[in-house]
Amino acid sequence: MIIGKFNRKRQLWLLLVLGLYVGASLIWGVGWSWAAVGLIALCFFCELLDSSLGMGYGTTLTPVLLAFGYSPLQLIPSVLFSEFLSGFASSYFHHDAGNVDFSRRTKDSRIALLLALGSVVGVAIGVSIAVEIPAIVLKLLIGLIITSAGITIWVFHSRTFAYKTWKMFLLASVASFNKALSGGGYGPLMTSGQVLSGIKGKTSVGITSFAEGFTCMVGVILFLGRGHGFDLDLMIPMVTGALLSIPFSTEFVKHINETTLKKMIAVFTILLGLFTISKVVL
Repeated sequence: MIIGKFNRKRQLWLLLVLGLYVGASLIWGVGWSWAAVGLIALCFFCELLDSSLGMGYGTTLTPVLLAFGYSPLQLIPSVLFSEFLSGFASSYFHHDAGNVDFSRRTKDSRIALLLALGSVVGVAIGVSIAVEIPAIVLKLLIGLIITSAGITIWVFHSRTFAYKTWKMFLLASVASFNKALSGGGYGPLMTSGQVLSGIKGKTSVGITSFAEGFTCMVGVILFLGRGHGFDLDLMIPMVTGALLSIPFSTEFVKHINETTLKKMIAVFTILLGLFTISKVVL
C-alpha cells in the first residue's frame, strides 16, 4: 500500500513537471531542440546524483557547461534557480520516503534550519564577489573549489568528529559561499561534514537538500537584486531535468553502497575540477 501510494505520487509528479515544461516553453517561446533534450538529460543525471548522495549537481554540471562555452554569470543563476526548486522537492520526497524526519521539533528539522541560516552569510558574500571579478578568474576559482571539495571527500570520508553547533554553522557558511561563487561545491562539503559529525548518511542527504534549496533561493534573490536575469533557453530545460529526477533518487538512496559511491564522486569531482582549471591555464 505504501509502495503504491509512493508510485502514484511519483507518476503525478512526473506529469506535473512535464506539463510545466510545455507550458513554460509556450509562454516564453523557448523552442524544442536536441540541445534542450541533452541539457534535460544532463541535469536529470546530475540531480539524480545530488538527491541520492547530497552532492554532484552544481559540482558536476557547472564545469561541463563552462566547457561548452557558457559564461559563469550566464550559468550560475540558472543553476541556483533549478536547485532552489529541486532542493525543496527532494527534501519533501526524502521525508516522505522516511530517509529524514522534518516533522516539527525533530533533531533533523533543527539541524536543517541551522544550516539554512548559516548559509545566508556565505551566499551573500559569494554573490558579491561573483559579480565583481573577471570571468577567467571566476572560472579558475571554480576549478580550485571543486578540486578541493573532491580531495576533502576522499581524505575524510572514513573519519568521525564530534557534532558541534558552531561547526555546522561555519560549514554552512563556507559551503554556501562556494555555491554562490561557483554554482557547485555545496553538497560535497555539507553532506560530508554532517557525516563526519556523526549524522547518518541518508539523513544528511535529506538535510542537505533542504538547506541547499534555501541557500539557492537566497542566491537567486541576490543575483536578481544585482540585475542579473536568467537565460530561459538554459534555465527551463535545467529545471525540468532536475525536477524529473527527484522521485527516482529518493528510492535509489535506499539501495546504494554509500562508501563506494562517495569515493567515486570524490574522484570524479577532482577530475572535473582539474579539467576546469586546465581550460583556463592551457
